[in-house]
Amino acid sequence: MRKKYLAVAVVLFSSVFMYGCVASEGDLDFLYSRQREAETNIKKIQKDINWLKAEVKKEDNILDLNEKTFELENKLLELEQIIGEMHAQSEERFKKIEAGLSAMAEVKSQAVVPQPQAPSVAASEQASESPDEEPATDEPSPAEEDPKENYKLGLKEFGDGNYEAARASLREHLASAPRNDEAADAMFLIADSYFKEKFYEEAILEYQNIIETWPASPKIPLCQLNQGIALLKIGKPNEASLFFESLIEAYPDSPEAATAKEHLKTLSTPGE
Repeated sequence: MRKKYLAVAVVLFSSVFMYGCVASEGDLDFLYSRQREAETNIKKIQKDINWLKAEVKKEDNILDLNEKTFELENKLLELEQIIGEMHAQSEERFKKIEAGLSAMAEVKSQAVVPQPQAPSVAASEQASESPDEEPATDEPSPAEEDPKENYKLGLKEFGDGNYEAARASLREHLASAPRNDEAADAMFLIADSYFKEKFYEEAILEYQNIIETWPASPKIPLCQLNQGIALLKIGKPNEASLFFESLIEAYPDSPEAATAKEHLKTLSTPGE
């Protein structure tokens, strides 16, 4: 009898044990399923986070670009104001020069002009005995035949250091051929002649004339650099910094930009 009870107990224990094992395996499968689902959700959320980060970065870049654009626009306005003030000063100076020339012309017109004397009899006889001379003909000068002659002459005068004469020849060249191949170079030589003579305000305006007339010229970086240096020479370091910064922004890899950076470094050094 005891053996019978013992056998029944063993059977019941085995059944309970087997049921417990089956339940544990089912629970594990359920947990694994939930874990896989959670991992999938985590990956999806991570993907969404990465997308949001990219969008935020784009917006930050847009904000940075907007700020830089705003700064450049402000710099451009300041530069235009500086150029406008210089134009006004130059116009005032030219008006004074014109007024002085008009006064001189008026004085000359009021001066007593000696009347020509009648030729003497001897002079008349000598003139009658002289052979007939051919009338002078108005032959065109080499510069009138070829506008480049004025440019060549101006270039030579510039090389010899005769800057005023060089400007006169170069302006004649520009008057006859304002858009030919040498026009931009002629304008640059005029600006550079003022710079070399230390007429810095005139040089700044002439360089600006080149920038506005020939915006694609390879000399534009040098024009902007010389404008900044000229402003330093006349005691306007803040305005010069604007020109240097504009040059660096527009032509960052140019030799002129490297020189502009050196000037900015000097300006930012205390005591300089």
